[in-house]
Amino acid sequence: MNLPIQPLPIDERWDCHGCGLCCRGTIVTLNDDDLRRLRDQRWHEHPDFRRTRIIQRLGLFSGGYRLAHRKDESCVFLTPEGRCRIHQELGLESKPLLCRTYPYQLVPLKDVGLLTLRRTCPSAAADSGSPLADQLDFASELVRQRLGDRPPAAPPKITRRHHGTWETALQVLAAIERLMIDERFPHVRRLVHALQLCELLDLCRLDRVKPDQLPPLLEMLETSAVEESAEVFRQRRPPSRLAAVLFRQAVLEVVRLPPGTVPERSWRQRLELIRAAAAFTRGRGPVPPIGPEVSGATFEQLEEPLGCRSAEVLRPLGRYFETAAASTQYAILDRKRWAITESFRALALCHSMALWIVRLRCRQREPGMEDMVEAVTTIDRGQVCPRLAGWHHRRRVAQLARGGQLPRLIAWYAR
Repeated sequence: MNLPIQPLPIDERWDCHGCGLCCRGTIVTLNDDDLRRLRDQRWHEHPDFRRTRIIQRLGLFSGGYRLAHRKDESCVFLTPEGRCRIHQELGLESKPLLCRTYPYQLVPLKDVGLLTLRRTCPSAAADSGSPLADQLDFASELVRQRLGDRPPAAPPKITRRHHGTWETALQVLAAIERLMIDERFPHVRRLVHALQLCELLDLCRLDRVKPDQLPPLLEMLETSAVEESAEVFRQRRPPSRLAAVLFRQAVLEVVRLPPGTVPERSWRQRLELIRAAAAFTRGRGPVPPIGPEVSGATFEQLEEPLGCRSAEVLRPLGRYFETAAASTQYAILDRKRWAITESFRALALCHSMALWIVRLRCRQREPGMEDMVEAVTTIDRGQVCPRLAGWHHRRRVAQLARGGQLPRLIAWYAR
C-alpha cells in the first residue's frame, strides 16, 4: 500500500501492558512468512509443545492457517501469567505479523491512510501509553507489511440511494466529524446531532446537488441538526416496546462475543443461548448469565439512571466516538457495504450498549474507570463481528432509526 500514512488529529495513546486479552478468543491468521517462522522455531521439539498442535486450518475447505486455541479459546502460546510464549522466549519480531500489528489499524482513504487504534485493547481504550504519533514509523511499516499492495479503496455510499464520489464522501464524513468533536456540547448531544444530520441527508436528493453546492448544503444541515435535536433532551422518553426489544437483542449479540464467552458448541450451550435470547426479548426479571459482565442484575434495574457523574470515568466512552469519527473506520472498514448514514447509526447505537453494559457490571455501585474501559472494549469487538455487519443487524438498525427511536435510546440510557 503506497498511500502516505498519518495519525489522527486527535491524540491517541497506547503501549502494551501485557493484559493478554487479545490472546483470548482471537483468530490469528498466518501468512507464509508466519508459517515458515513458526516452523523454524521448532516448537514441536519444545517439551511443553510435543503433544500440542500449534496451528490449525481456518476451515474445512480453506487453504489458510491460524494459531491453534486451547479449549477455553485462549491462544496456545498464552502463558498462565498472561504473556505470549513466543515473545517471552524469542522476542517481538518472532511473533506472527497480525500479533505484532495489533491494535494498530490503517484506514485507507482516497489519498492518505489514517493510522488509528482498535479499542478492543484495554490500554488503547484507556489512552494509556505513549502518543501514537511517536510510533508512526514503526506502526506504518507493520501495517504496510500486512496490507501489501492492495488496490485503492472504493468510496462508501453516502445514503442507501446515493453512491457519490470520494470527494462527496469525504465532505460528508468531515461534517459528521465536526459535529462529533464539537466541544460546546457533551458527547451524548453530539451523537444525536450527527444522527439528525444522517436523517436529513437521507431526505436529500444528493444526486441533484452540484459539487460546489454541497459545502453550503452540509453547513445548513449541520445547523439544522443541532437545532432540531434539542427536543430529544427536553423530556427524555424511553424507547418504544419494539425498539427496546431490538436494542436488547443487539446487546445480547455483543456481550456474548469472545473473549467474554466461549462460542456455543454443545447442545447445552446452544439451549442456554436460546433461553437467554428469550429472556432478552422479554426484558423482565433476572438477566441470564451471558458474558463476564453479569452481576445478578434484573432488566428492570438496567432501566434506572446510571448515576455516573465523573467526567473522567466517562472519558473513555467519549474518546471512543471522537476517534471513530475522526478515523472514519466505522464507514470505511467496519461495514464496507453499508452507506455512511447507516454505518454511523450502527456506531451511535453502541453508546447505549456501552452504558447498558456498565449498568450490568455495576448494579448499585458507582461506575469506575475499569467498568467503562471494559464496556468500550466490548462494543469495539462488536464493530468487527460479522453478525453485526450483516443484513440482519442492518435491518435492525434501520428499524430503530424509524420514528426517531435511536436518539431516544441514546438520551434514555445516558441518564
